[in-house]
Amino acid sequence: MSMITDDVFGPIFGGELLTRAVMATLKMWMETYIREIEYQRGWTVGLIPLPKTYAERWVFDSYPDDKMPAVIVVCPGMAMEPHRDGDGTISGWWMLGVGIIAAASTEDNSERLAKTYGAAARSILSQKGWLDESWEFNGTQILEETYTDVPDIEQARTMRSAQIIARTQVLDMWNTQKGPLVPMTPPGTMGPEVEEVFTEVRQKKGG
Repeated sequence: MSMITDDVFGPIFGGELLTRAVMATLKMWMETYIREIEYQRGWTVGLIPLPKTYAERWVFDSYPDDKMPAVIVVCPGMAMEPHRDGDGTISGWWMLGVGIIAAASTEDNSERLAKTYGAAARSILSQKGWLDESWEFNGTQILEETYTDVPDIEQARTMRSAQIIARTQVLDMWNTQKGPLVPMTPPGTMGPEVEEVFTEVRQKKGG
C-alpha cells in the first residue's frame, strides 16, 4: 500500500523507505533467482543457502553463523539534484548500496557464494527495480558490482562480500506548493476541496 498522502502536507519521502522497499524486494525474490543461477550453472539446485539476515546496518561485533549469509542495504542519499515539475512535484534519483556477506570453509566456496549472491541481487534490482507499492519507485539502474575479502576474527572461515551500487528513481517525493499554513497543524489535515475553491471563485466573479 502506498504511503503517499493527499493531505495538506503532501508526500514526504525519506531514504529509509527506499532501503526497506529494497530489503523486502530482495527477500521476496532471492530464492527464485539463486535457484535459477544454480540451474544455469549446472549446479545441484537447492544447495546454496539463502541469506538469513536482511538489515539496514550491521550491529554485530563479529559474523555469527546464525546470521550468515547477510544482506545489508544502505541509502547514502540523493544521487543528484532533484527535478521539479510545474505543479511543484519533486522527483529524483537516490543512491543505493547492497552488500552481501558470504562465509564458507574454503576460499573457492566463499568466492562462488559471494558472486552468486551478487548476481542474484543485481538481477533482482534491475528486473524488479520498481520494488514494492510503498512509494512511486520508477526503476533501478545498476552502476557497479565488486567483490572483496571480509576479515574473520574467528579465523575458522573464509569470507567474501559482493557489493552492488545502484540508483533508484523516486517520483513525487514532496511538493513545494503544499504545506500547512500554521505550526502544530494536526497530522493528516486535509486541504480545501478543489470544487469548493472553484465554487468560491465563481461566486466572487458573479458578484
